[in-house]
Amino acid sequence: MKVAIVQFAPLPPAPSPSPDDADQQPLPSEYNLRRAHDFARQAAAQGADLVCFPEYFLSGVVADRSHWHLAQYPHTHAHLASSASHAQATHWLSTFQSLARELRVDIQVGTIVERAVDEGGRELEREVEVVDDETGESRTEKRPVLENVATYVDWDGNVVGRYKKRNLWWPEKEYLCEGTDEHQVFDTRFGKVGMLVCWDLAWSRSFTPLVLQSAALILAPTYWTALDAGPEGLRHNPRSEEEYLQALIRTRASENECALVFTNVGAPASWSPGDPVGNEEGRIGGSGVCVPFKGKIASAKGPQEELLLVDVDLSILEDARKVYGVRRDLIHKLKQRKELPDWVVE
Repeated sequence: MKVAIVQFAPLPPAPSPSPDDADQQPLPSEYNLRRAHDFARQAAAQGADLVCFPEYFLSGVVADRSHWHLAQYPHTHAHLASSASHAQATHWLSTFQSLARELRVDIQVGTIVERAVDEGGRELEREVEVVDDETGESRTEKRPVLENVATYVDWDGNVVGRYKKRNLWWPEKEYLCEGTDEHQVFDTRFGKVGMLVCWDLAWSRSFTPLVLQSAALILAPTYWTALDAGPEGLRHNPRSEEEYLQALIRTRASENECALVFTNVGAPASWSPGDPVGNEEGRIGGSGVCVPFKGKIASAKGPQEELLLVDVDLSILEDARKVYGVRRDLIHKLKQRKELPDWVVE
């Protein structure tokens, strides 16, 4: 299969525009959406079977309250968007469903922040204790339940896989809620596929359910930057996050007998190393594909925005499973402890 990795460089989010501003420029999210579609078209024209985008690739990181209006409704409740002032009128996922049908490619739609709703379509809320920075007084306020969701769309435009990020990076816990559904594997025309998001990579146990379900291909959209190390980590090693990431993706592919497609956010294409302007977040890129035995078989040239086409031969996984036997041994140990889930097919 030919995988297209889009190391996309989104514009940062903007506050909700005033409805009275008739001359407003296109929102950054609208610009990001248009460019993402352009990349998908380029990839399809070059023979891609699957196109992968990074985390937060349309909205940017929505940490600030003024950016929460960018959260979408789940695609199953897209009709609610037209009646809500805070939601985008254009449902982003629906546009990728149409694009997949048009281009005849599968698309891993990075992640989109969604507003959780109940069965009746009512938005869910949670109570959060907030401490005033100036007075030190605490109060309780209601906030929307926001979830970071990765989606897989097949070439017929069907949503065949959804995953709500379970392991949140600690700053995300201020504005996101972790997913509670178990990690799932779904069938595609290329084989069994699973999805993880960013900080999930740091948790080896995130891969266990995927291994038990014989995932051949694991897709990992991320928004991982050099600044995630904080001033403490950067003081020890300015390249600590880059080195950590590369070690993780190589190790996870081998120890879980899978092909791992890692798609990270990119710096603007015009940015050059040593110039802080245009890459204030310290985007490090590093996107690529790792497989057992061979390690990283393809990699982005640098941190800048790039479209990377990779030929992936999944037959190598048969040899990895024969040599390492990770899934075989894991099933054996769980059976001995009488802890093997009912959904595991031996």
